[in-house]
Amino acid sequence: MKKAALFLLGCVLLGACSGKDSFSPDDGDMQRALNVSLFESKDSQKKWILRADEVDFADLNSAVLHHPRLLLRENGQDSAQVSGDRGTFNYSQKLVSIEGNAQVRSFKEKVTLSTDRFFYDVDKDRIWSDKKTIIVRGPAKITARGGIETDSKLVKIEFKKQSTQLPHDLKQVPGVKA
Repeated sequence: MKKAALFLLGCVLLGACSGKDSFSPDDGDMQRALNVSLFESKDSQKKWILRADEVDFADLNSAVLHHPRLLLRENGQDSAQVSGDRGTFNYSQKLVSIEGNAQVRSFKEKVTLSTDRFFYDVDKDRIWSDKKTIIVRGPAKITARGGIETDSKLVKIEFKKQSTQLPHDLKQVPGVKA
């Protein structure tokens, strides 16, 4: 019985010592975090909240975001959300990029912007895209072939190389009786 106990203790000790000799901060998952929220507050009100399912902090200049959602706030209320498949947050430039099925939804203006990639400048509080962007508001659909630039409220949208698709039938226009 003593030999079996010593054998078991020896196996446990060998198993415990079989790991790496040293610790390295470059080890795979050591720089990752799940369900992360970053935000900026002013006068006890959050201006924006950046959430991601997973964040990789391995790069000292920027964080890599998986399934990011950037919630923009105005006067304590949610005003718009930018979302996509992946993105980055550059710490020094305070620049968020969201790409891969990127979409901006305005809660107040009832408008949706879709493209491959959006940028949000934290200091200037503006959103822009340098890619073809589709803007949908009600039945109207506008394509900005060269991208857009707007404030975070999506009130003033500047179109680059625009083309507009109007409704085919007056029945599709709200408030118009055909």
